[in-house]
Amino acid sequence: MLRYAKLYLCLIFLSCEANAIPLEDSQDVANLFGLKGLSENNAPGATFIEGDIAVPLKNGRTAFIRSPKWPDGTVPIEFDSSYSTEQKNIIIGAMLEIMKNTNNCIRFVWRTTNTPVWLRIHPGQGCWSFMGKTQSSGPQDLSLQIPGCVYHQVALHELIHALGFVHEQTRPDRDQYVRIQTQNIVSGMEHNFDVFSRTDADTLGLVYDYGSIMHYRSDAFSSNGRPTIVPTTSVGKSWESKMGRGEKMSDLDIQKLKKYYSCS
Repeated sequence: MLRYAKLYLCLIFLSCEANAIPLEDSQDVANLFGLKGLSENNAPGATFIEGDIAVPLKNGRTAFIRSPKWPDGTVPIEFDSSYSTEQKNIIIGAMLEIMKNTNNCIRFVWRTTNTPVWLRIHPGQGCWSFMGKTQSSGPQDLSLQIPGCVYHQVALHELIHALGFVHEQTRPDRDQYVRIQTQNIVSGMEHNFDVFSRTDADTLGLVYDYGSIMHYRSDAFSSNGRPTIVPTTSVGKSWESKMGRGEKMSDLDIQKLKKYYSCS
């Protein structure tokens, strides 16, 4: 008998299509990723790095980055009852995109009464997630605030954090691809651009991805509207106005997920 009940997504997902839902022109993706504008991200018993990644207070940055994967790529979930069916459909659409693009190697399933650890998706304060499987028992929170965070690309971004990934611009080799303009960063927010060491983070042997759903916008945490992240390669310069504005996973995002979870 299967340990986890199958997630019959189409019973709740109205169209069974995991297409991105475009943001209205007035929406600022930086707001939606918890970088500015929304209520300040807040998680009981946790602090934050990189804006929207929750870290247990007992852990340091290194302990956090080494959080384990979800066993067998299976992530049990439950929704807070505050979400409407339409809002659940949007979030499930992001799950379907991950499942489809990993050939169901990564699976989201409904939690059961016997599930030891599960992802509890709730409308907390801000848009945020822990990284990887950080709990040994009970619920692990992922917050998608109402209003402000329930968008396909925001849910996708936070779900990928929950699967174990940090932001693209904090990978160990980022200085070969972008320059951080510290003079334009809001005072006190500089730590959000700290780079991980090769000991603490793995690039998985894949190239830097300016188009990643996990990349900051070029003006993230800007104090004056000027860029805080400037691409330094010819390829990157063509991406400057598009960084952090993706509506779906890039090809490299998919490759990274599949490689990290040993998908065939």
